[in-house]
Amino acid sequence: MKSEGQVWAIDHLYEIVQASAGSFEIVELDEAREKDGPVSVTVSINCSRFPRVDGGMPFRARERLRLHIPSTFPLSRPSAHFTHKRYAAFPHVQWGDSICLYQAPEVEWVPGQGIFGFMERVDEWLRAAAANELDPVGLPLHPPVAYAGSRFSVIPCMDAPKPEPPYWGGFVEVTRDGEVAAELGRWISYGEEMPKGRLASAILLPTTMPHEYPTTMIDLIKALVAREVPLHLIHVIINLGALSTEDGKPAIFMLGAAMRGIAGGPALQHLACWLIDAEQCKKLRDAVLTTTPNNPKDIAAFYDWAANAKVEWCRVLEDRPEIVERRDSQSSARFWKDKHVAILGCGAIGSTVAPMLARAGIGRLQLYDNGFVTPGVIVRQGFRRDHVGYTKSSAVRVGVLGARPGMEVAAHHEDVVSILGDPEALACLMNADAIIDATASSSVATALELHFRKTAKKHPPIVSMAIGHNADFGLMTLVRDTHTGMSLDADRRTKLDLAKSGCGNAYFEEFWPTDAARRKPFQPEPGCSSPTFRGSYADVLSLAARMTNMAASWLASGASGPRAFTINLSGGGLATGPTRELEFAWRPHRVVKDGLQGYEIRMSHEATAAMLAWIRRSERVRGTCVETGGVLFGEVDELLKVIWIDEVSGPPSDSVSSPESFLCGTSGIQEMNDEKTKRTRGSVSFLGMWHTHPLGMPVPSNTDLGAMEQLLGTDPTFLGRRFLMIIVGGTTKSPIVSASVFQRSDYVR
Repeated sequence: MKSEGQVWAIDHLYEIVQASAGSFEIVELDEAREKDGPVSVTVSINCSRFPRVDGGMPFRARERLRLHIPSTFPLSRPSAHFTHKRYAAFPHVQWGDSICLYQAPEVEWVPGQGIFGFMERVDEWLRAAAANELDPVGLPLHPPVAYAGSRFSVIPCMDAPKPEPPYWGGFVEVTRDGEVAAELGRWISYGEEMPKGRLASAILLPTTMPHEYPTTMIDLIKALVAREVPLHLIHVIINLGALSTEDGKPAIFMLGAAMRGIAGGPALQHLACWLIDAEQCKKLRDAVLTTTPNNPKDIAAFYDWAANAKVEWCRVLEDRPEIVERRDSQSSARFWKDKHVAILGCGAIGSTVAPMLARAGIGRLQLYDNGFVTPGVIVRQGFRRDHVGYTKSSAVRVGVLGARPGMEVAAHHEDVVSILGDPEALACLMNADAIIDATASSSVATALELHFRKTAKKHPPIVSMAIGHNADFGLMTLVRDTHTGMSLDADRRTKLDLAKSGCGNAYFEEFWPTDAARRKPFQPEPGCSSPTFRGSYADVLSLAARMTNMAASWLASGASGPRAFTINLSGGGLATGPTRELEFAWRPHRVVKDGLQGYEIRMSHEATAAMLAWIRRSERVRGTCVETGGVLFGEVDELLKVIWIDEVSGPPSDSVSSPESFLCGTSGIQEMNDEKTKRTRGSVSFLGMWHTHPLGMPVPSNTDLGAMEQLLGTDPTFLGRRFLMIIVGGTTKSPIVSASVFQRSDYVR
């Protein structure tokens, strides 16, 4: 009894008959021989309408095809077969008569098109076969077929040698030997020194093999001898391969033919593999070990076996660079391939990012963390239960090597901050192509900033990643050695931009909260690590993956200037809307050294531009010789000895300007300070004042020095511990800027 899908297909076949004007006929229809079996329909197709060329299939005027329609049609696709085996030697014909219509059936078969789409595909195939265009120039060649009879697989990982005529003979190192698969590494020519360990025998041909490979050993030997491969070589390399194979393991034989690549391009090696089972392998090995000149048991054993053996082909899972196009080749993750990356912190972010980088093909990985895997962290970090008790760095190393065996991975169980004081360890860290700081530690950020304030700023790009308290917000920054400051500096700039951004309030509240409840640590589950955030592994994975790809895009583009990226996946609904992701980039600071106290003054581009705008305004209104000035707002870090100038004002309304001096007023300063402090949550407040020395040098005058002595020494109204004075000399086209930090301690006895 036909299924509903089979009835539908047959009805459509009769429709095609009626519309074809004799080009398509149904010759025979066989019902399924068993329940849920396929219906077989034999059809006759007019092939005289297909233009033929030399090398194309020599179709007769009409060809008969047998269509097998499964009971689950159209969810399962039909198959088409010639009713003879005349075209068995042609590519895209398997088992002598089966027509290979689809290279990627799961993608190319469209159930909704039903039998119409299938017959259209058959028609296209026949037309292309007659015109010798089944392998059109520019598309992949259809490889030959070796029907696998074993569940064992081999994985060639290195490009095969190019065989010079008439053949290449030798071995392949077995680099990983598992129960169901073996990975193959280096190719070794026959005659070269053979390494210890298991080897696969190999013969590579510069010519082709039959499109369907032989199924018996005698037929395989005949095919190789016909291609000028000496019989004694086949015998010798099979025996040597058997000798290198331990008891209980099958011997592996790799056979290559020049049948891979793009039509019209160079032919590459198509690799097939067959196995000599463990029992027969032992017989060959024993015969070699007991052979003597008077009793060549190895020769007899080889020929006895070859005369009757079937070839047990097994699957070849290609991983050769010349054959395989990486599936992430169009992804931003391709940047990481062959890179040397160091990850600081192997917790939630680090343990998640490291396997991503391994799968992306990085060449070398350094891991740093001083923690251990505890039971509670498994819910949110990339560890397994059997990792508990191991150091986090070593556990991540195990996971990474599972994803990419053989990769160079160094696990360091040590505090990241201590590395900065160890010249040898620091040199190793700084040798990376990129550093990912996944510690989310203010101590690490401060230590890096402090280190590179005191030494030459020479380091790889540093990407810093952090996640929010519920693992639904992410924040990432990038700094290079051409930038002023480190990630702490970039975090601060991110905070200020979010403070003034119309759509950044959610991020601002997440990473710099004012709610007291947010500052209370929660009690994590027993055995967990620090109470840093709540969230699942899925939450961490989604944030870390997006940030890793974004970091790759930045690094691949050579993005100039420090930058930041934020992502918001909160709310539990669709991640839509312009505020779900934000990106910030900044122009370089103008850096001025303070000669008195050793501070580094970092003036934002916006602050510098505002200051020069106020100077130009004064020149337009009062002339080029009159001094002007205003107020400076920013932040001081005493530990780093860094002062950030983020905003400047012009002269307060009660200021007095003249060619000889500028007396800065105080009207409105308190209100400005309150507004900026509140808006930035303490990151921008009063620092000091700036003024000009028109057309002169920016050196503090006696008047300036006297004002500082009065302000810090005797003025009871000013309570600050220091005062920053910026003087702008020269012209607005070529300004000369100086900075002086005056400390109260220098005036109070």
